Amino acid sequence: MTYAEAIFTGGTVRSPHDGWRPHEALAVAGGRVLALGTRAEVEALRGPGTRVVDLGGGIALPGLADAHLHLVRYGLFRSRLDLAGVRSLGELRERLAAAAARTPAGEWILGQGWLEDGWPEGRLPTAADLDAAAPDHPVLLWRGCLHVAVANSLALKLAGVGPGTPDPAGGALDRDESGRPTGILREQAIALVRRAVPEPTRAQMESALRGAAAELLRLGITQVQTDDMREVGSAAGTVELYRAALGPDGIPLRATLIIAYEHLPEARELGMGPGWGDGWLRSGHVKLFADGTLGGRTAALTAPYADDPGNRGMLIHAPEELHARVREVHGLGLQLGIHAIGDRALDLVLDAVAAAQAGEPASGSRRHRAIHCQITRPDQFRRLRDLGMVADIQPVFLHTDGHFFIDRVGPERAATAYAWGTLLRLGVPACAGSDAPVEPPNPFLGIHAAVTRQDRQGHPPEGWFPGERLTVAQALELYTRGAAFATFEEEFRGDLRPGKAADLTVVDRDPFTVPPEELLHLRVVMTVVGGRVAYRA
Repeated sequence: MTYAEAIFTGGTVRSPHDGWRPHEALAVAGGRVLALGTRAEVEALRGPGTRVVDLGGGIALPGLADAHLHLVRYGLFRSRLDLAGVRSLGELRERLAAAAARTPAGEWILGQGWLEDGWPEGRLPTAADLDAAAPDHPVLLWRGCLHVAVANSLALKLAGVGPGTPDPAGGALDRDESGRPTGILREQAIALVRRAVPEPTRAQMESALRGAAAELLRLGITQVQTDDMREVGSAAGTVELYRAALGPDGIPLRATLIIAYEHLPEARELGMGPGWGDGWLRSGHVKLFADGTLGGRTAALTAPYADDPGNRGMLIHAPEELHARVREVHGLGLQLGIHAIGDRALDLVLDAVAAAQAGEPASGSRRHRAIHCQITRPDQFRRLRDLGMVADIQPVFLHTDGHFFIDRVGPERAATAYAWGTLLRLGVPACAGSDAPVEPPNPFLGIHAAVTRQDRQGHPPEGWFPGERLTVAQALELYTRGAAFATFEEEFRGDLRPGKAADLTVVDRDPFTVPPEELLHLRVVMTVVGGRVAYRA
């Protein structure tokens, strides 16, 4: 008889594999679920060395995953100027001036999180605005979407960006009437200034990663799928960083490393691909970009923006180039993940994947991912399903985007945007994440947005297009079984059947019985990874 190494009891345990019905206790052995059932059934597995962990009346769910974020950047962001929630250009200048006052002259000031939608000034900040607040510091501030940024004059000078600087492929420098850059950088143009910023040291990145991972455990997240290679600068450096900071001998957070296309040759030299890694660190999909963001009006749309006639956004790559990259990655037998927010970009992605599959029919293991899928049409969801693709969505975006997306695209297109209910009804496999630091990584913010279609203040009362609401069960499965399926780990994690990883997120109240508006206030009281308590409130 196999005795339990640990028994979790004194609360309720729910798992999607049996319809989320309540159980009284769970037993663990070897980091896996040994049994799930009544207290008496589980207690029968108790041996002389069994630890008993009291759930304290909490509700234990399968460990929640974040299927799309940037963990190293989130860690670094926590030490930078936080501009989330800034309500006006004037307030941004005030915060920047305060940061400049406490920063030695000449040192870079980096920040992010601002969103100009709703500002009384009604425009993006420019270099002149930043110069007025911090003339003696190079400054680079990212919009909350991270696809638009603004640099001040000193930063532009240090980066060598001036009137003669051409727009890079897949990016644009905003210019005034005389052709001089205004400081506003779109998409790939951000890199022109970013390359002048001193890189964080290895020690700084490891400290940032450890802090971010510990924060995610506090939020109940047990596994992340993270896009960091561009931030770290290499595939080998990213692997080394994660092995040093995370795992059974470090911060016990499971991680799947997304491969930036630019680092694919190096990743292949390391052997990264299907089957690489273990239960703590794995290789993930290869990341490509098709377009930009809705907030920055760089998402590629089939028709012009309703609030910016003549602008249809931008494609990061010419169609033939994206087709070639998709064909290359697909031909290597690797999973793809392609950022596509606008419907024009998603059409391009679907066409490219279909062409690649026609040239070399896909095995059932590729599960290429369409990332974000915000401005969409039902026919595109049917194509996603028929191509065997996974929708990699971020429900928490609605907390922010809800306030402007109808104005951006008009009511007709908005009615089929952020359409997660339709997505699931049509049978498209889906997973969910936060895209942190674009949005906070608290998974219950995304679950709340998916279920209520409201912002954090309960606006609008009926929800944005309430027919697209998800049930609590559907929303939770995006962060459990859906996230596991997206990384080919459905036999390892995602639910609490015996044999699965003993990863638990324990919250103070039952998400199936609290009023929907309370979902964003659920408090994590315990996080368990591999049967070990990794966080306790």
